[in-house]
Amino acid sequence: MPRSAFFHAPTLAALAALGLLAAPALAAPPEGAADLVARSLRSELFSGGSVRMRAHLVLTEKDGKRQERAFSAWAKRDAQGLRRTLVRFEAPAAVEGIAFLMTQREREPDEQYLYLPKFKSTRRIAGTAERQGSFMGSDFSYADLERRDVRDATYEALADEPIGGKACAHVVARPKGASAYARVELWIRRDDGVPLRIAMFDADGALLKTTSTKRVRAVGGEPVVVESRTENAKSGHVTELVVDEIVRDDALDDAFFSPANLAR
Repeated sequence: MPRSAFFHAPTLAALAALGLLAAPALAAPPEGAADLVARSLRSELFSGGSVRMRAHLVLTEKDGKRQERAFSAWAKRDAQGLRRTLVRFEAPAAVEGIAFLMTQREREPDEQYLYLPKFKSTRRIAGTAERQGSFMGSDFSYADLERRDVRDATYEALADEPIGGKACAHVVARPKGASAYARVELWIRRDDGVPLRIAMFDADGALLKTTSTKRVRAVGGEPVVVESRTENAKSGHVTELVVDEIVRDDALDDAFFSPANLAR
């Protein structure tokens, strides 16, 4: 599905720079890998407890043409480590007022809703085809934002590999359920669990896209990825996410994260 199809048939995230959690129960991987993956998920965007933020996406075509998307987002993590995320787009005018809601479930499919102000309607995003569609023209699919490919997977620990002079664990995650990826490889910084690189591959072993962490800052005592770059290996399209402001907001209640609130 082309990126522009979003506006006709709805289809931020991982952004690592969109995005965005203490992982639910993980499959039993090799010793030490479960903790590494859980820490990695916690340090991705929208994962540092209850937070609110302002951020923007920079979308760059292979020919250098650029677009930006500015948005505000709120996220809350519950006692079980599952998260709720609400995103409101503010600029440019073509996307102003579009809102997205995601609620993670431990043993049930995650829930995702999209509000389109042009039609004054909220719809649930469901089914494999829609969830594999592009999120706001970015290189993230709706399925990417769930991170279920990593949350619900089997794992293999490979030899450590340094990135940028930092010791990193190299873990291979193989999704259990339906997925666009046959495997996802993560390079996770040993000292704080930040994923410095995430690479996604298809069933033929071809690289599909790579997300690299560019900047990290502490929020509420936890490391959070606040700038990342995702490159589509086939199209050459690039998605950069930059968090302009992020603060803790423990006043967020569950009612704020409801489909009824998307049209506010």
